Amino acid sequence: MVKKLKVSSDKVLELERKLSGLTDLNPIQDLLTYLESDSVDGRVKHKTLFVLQRVFSSLLVSDRILGLKSTSDNEAITITKKWLLDKYTKFFIILGQLLYSNEHSLRITSLHISMSLIRTESSYISNKTKPATPQFAIESFRRLVRSLLVSEKPIIDDVRKEWIDKWPGKCDDIRYFFFKETISLLREFDIKNESRPKYLTANVLSILENIHTMPTDQSEIDEFWVPEIARQEKEQVKQSNLEQTKLDSQDWTAYYDQMVTEEDEEKATDKNAKKSKVRDTINLSAHRAMYSGVWLTLLKCPTGLDVSENRRALVVLHQLVIPFLKPSERASLADWLSDCCDIGGVNALLALNSLWRLMRDHNLDYPDFYRRLYALCDRNVLHVLYRARFFRMLDLFLSSTHLPALLVAAFIKRLSRLSISASPAAIVMLIPFTYNLLKRHPGCMHLIHSERMAQGEEADMYKVEETDPMLSNALDSSLWEMSTHQSHYHSSVNRMSQIFSQVFSKPNFAMEEFLDHAYITMFDSEIRRRIKNNPALYDGKTIGIFGGHKRKLDSLETDEEKDAVSGTQGDLVAELFEF
Repeated sequence: MVKKLKVSSDKVLELERKLSGLTDLNPIQDLLTYLESDSVDGRVKHKTLFVLQRVFSSLLVSDRILGLKSTSDNEAITITKKWLLDKYTKFFIILGQLLYSNEHSLRITSLHISMSLIRTESSYISNKTKPATPQFAIESFRRLVRSLLVSEKPIIDDVRKEWIDKWPGKCDDIRYFFFKETISLLREFDIKNESRPKYLTANVLSILENIHTMPTDQSEIDEFWVPEIARQEKEQVKQSNLEQTKLDSQDWTAYYDQMVTEEDEEKATDKNAKKSKVRDTINLSAHRAMYSGVWLTLLKCPTGLDVSENRRALVVLHQLVIPFLKPSERASLADWLSDCCDIGGVNALLALNSLWRLMRDHNLDYPDFYRRLYALCDRNVLHVLYRARFFRMLDLFLSSTHLPALLVAAFIKRLSRLSISASPAAIVMLIPFTYNLLKRHPGCMHLIHSERMAQGEEADMYKVEETDPMLSNALDSSLWEMSTHQSHYHSSVNRMSQIFSQVFSKPNFAMEEFLDHAYITMFDSEIRRRIKNNPALYDGKTIGIFGGHKRKLDSLETDEEKDAVSGTQGDLVAELFEF
């Protein structure tokens, strides 16, 4: 049976008074025990957190915890420092556990206290060195990052939002070190070919996809969490800018590639006071390298990402990541995107969108792009939720007037063939889409002006099963499928398909008006359409079914007819069979 602790706020304040002189430090253990207990009230834990924050902050400033090696330290002082360091480390572990507490206030308070102590510790070790040099409390920060990312459940939304808004999304130094520690954490499992912890990838992804404040110019690196980093001498910034210019002419990914080696070379003057060099936090090239590095490390998981994680990454990849990549990294990313294309579905579409950005904006050579795009044009694409997005992108991918007519003709013919078994809503979208392609690429007009007459197997030279659009013989075929729609049962399809029999003098259709067409929109347009002339044999009588609109009694001429209609009101069967 678990023994319940009965602790009041007064008891916590009493322990704080004992600690005020920093002579009797034993109450620290009692306060840590309160935080670990599940039976202690949340308000008491909240007060305990602030008490321990004040105590450890005072101990840090007074050189009682970390303390660089000093010949004046006797054995008793050394033992005390070691004991306090253990308690300080344990406090950070507890703070990490409270990030997943059921109480909102405890979660947010734990996060703020962790970052406050990291700033205090960083300032202490920065001012303690001779000469004073900006440093960062990397060990404590590493514990916080691991607590955020490695857990038995996904990071809680309010903690993630608070973390991003207050630190990586705002402070340049915290963002830099977060990327650096995340890379180390991911590599720790990847190098050993071990499976990543269950929610590690998802937690990292949920943070990265919400960081939109990456600096694009050196002048944008101007906000820091640690004051000593912000006060770096102008000469250091100038030297950093010179190094950046040198790297820009070569490859700034050297920061990323050499990161592990640099960490191995870092030596602290005390094992309990490990620090990290912070000079790179003012260097734009280093920030870019860490950002692209954390994304590439995340994506290239040896065991692979699951489909949903792939999709989430692909949604933001073209906007958040690709602009920061160097040529060598773009080729590597293209390989990963190519693997995503093999998954099919919406993932393949999103991967092609990123590949398109690499080809258009960064001159990536990817010969298989249109072959993979052609493979996505199957009958399923007309019946999926992302149909509108697919055709928006397809219109973009085929927008260049420099594309070979044979290639464009293959897509036109493939879509025309799909229209035969498509719904009216899909056909209404495919007709203007095909019209626009023909207008944009006059070399494909042969498809509707072919005079070739043949029957049997050679009537259509188009090779349906061919996976390479350039070998499909589409240009030797015709759009007979579009001609068949002129006899379609649906009036909208019938009318629209007539444009292929007319002179191509109309401007291009605005596709946004057709991409979201569905049965419901077509039905609404039909019932709202005003009829200019009454149909033949219309007698002016309104007849409803299923209890709907009733026959207008005043339109009937004799009393017998009116009595007959009145008698059938409310009787569904009688209404149905009333002639």
